[in-house]
Amino acid sequence: MSTRLIYTLIIFFFTSVLFSQNVGTKALRVFTNIDNGNYINANDSLDDLISTNPKPEFYLAKAEIFFKLGNHDEALAYCDKVEKIKSFYSNKLKLKIFLELEDQENAKLVLEENLKSGYKIPLFDLLEMEEYSSIYSLELEAFILSGNFYSRTEKQLYQAERLIQDNKNSQALFIINEMLSRNSNIAQAHYLQCKIEYVEGDLKGSLKSINAALSLKKSKTEYLKQRLIINIDLKEYTNALQDINKLTRINPYQINNYIAKADLLFKTDQFEKAISLTNSILEILPDNPDVLYLSGKSYYKNKNYFEALKAVNQSLQIKSNKDYFELRGDIYSATNTYKFAIQDYSMFLDIEAYNGDVYTKKGFARLKLGNKIGACSDWEKGKRYGSYDAVNYLQKYCR
Repeated sequence: MSTRLIYTLIIFFFTSVLFSQNVGTKALRVFTNIDNGNYINANDSLDDLISTNPKPEFYLAKAEIFFKLGNHDEALAYCDKVEKIKSFYSNKLKLKIFLELEDQENAKLVLEENLKSGYKIPLFDLLEMEEYSSIYSLELEAFILSGNFYSRTEKQLYQAERLIQDNKNSQALFIINEMLSRNSNIAQAHYLQCKIEYVEGDLKGSLKSINAALSLKKSKTEYLKQRLIINIDLKEYTNALQDINKLTRINPYQINNYIAKADLLFKTDQFEKAISLTNSILEILPDNPDVLYLSGKSYYKNKNYFEALKAVNQSLQIKSNKDYFELRGDIYSATNTYKFAIQDYSMFLDIEAYNGDVYTKKGFARLKLGNKIGACSDWEKGKRYGSYDAVNYLQKYCR
């Protein structure tokens, strides 16, 4: 078997593993088009998906497209198709439709259905989010609060979340602590505590709180997303990768999850897998400069400098970014093309003038071209801005 064929098979294997078995590229492209507002293309592709796999998620996506296009009748018709497969699954969308139509009677009926279902909208979302703001003009807020739809605990959570929204964290924390002293098994209270601790810079405390929330609700996406952010900030990339794997299983149609996963594969030195996944993402988002940059970084770390240069050049055609210039400078340095490396490091320093590490790299490239005076000048600046390598180079070459 040829080397090229083996490599192709490896890439195919990685791609099939990295994209969930529950999602294909076509389905992911459809939902990405919806997120980006390309409704017509997404609508046509959904018909093909539904013809082979009539999942409620696909019918609901059709309903959302028609809602976004202002075709309320078609949106409601597809909601009815969803309900035949999965009861109450389209309930939130139906509520938004009737709110937009200012149909108080039907909005109230659908709202009551929702509040008695397993898809109950949190009180904070209903009363504070813009998408439900017509509740006030239709005078439905009294109906929501007067019934027994929300418990005392849920109403306290709403109060705490309102306080957090108004940056009154100490008052919110007082309510949260009172709730948890009464009952430590309130997942949302642990989550809100985590958010406060995170904003205040207590990463370890926020991690402990979000772990408590997830021990009670293991598959709550907003909790997993919060822990993902904390683990990344703590540079616990292996743990973060576990969280993003869970998120892709729970929500296989969100391409940003796969982009985050590719970045974490890179951060955990799994460069072949990062390359495979970024290549798959680029089939859907061929002009995304950040994914191209991530692909270039992965190729660079894997010492495939030709593909690395190709990817970063594409990203720079779309967007000018200091990190892109640094990567291209690194590629040129690795291939002994020091003149171009110096140019790219200079472009980086035009954007961020106080980066000691880039001054150090630029100085090394100048040394390689025989410009020792220029190199020592760059290393002096690198030393000034905190580069230990610059100090070592100064001692070695500039005495």
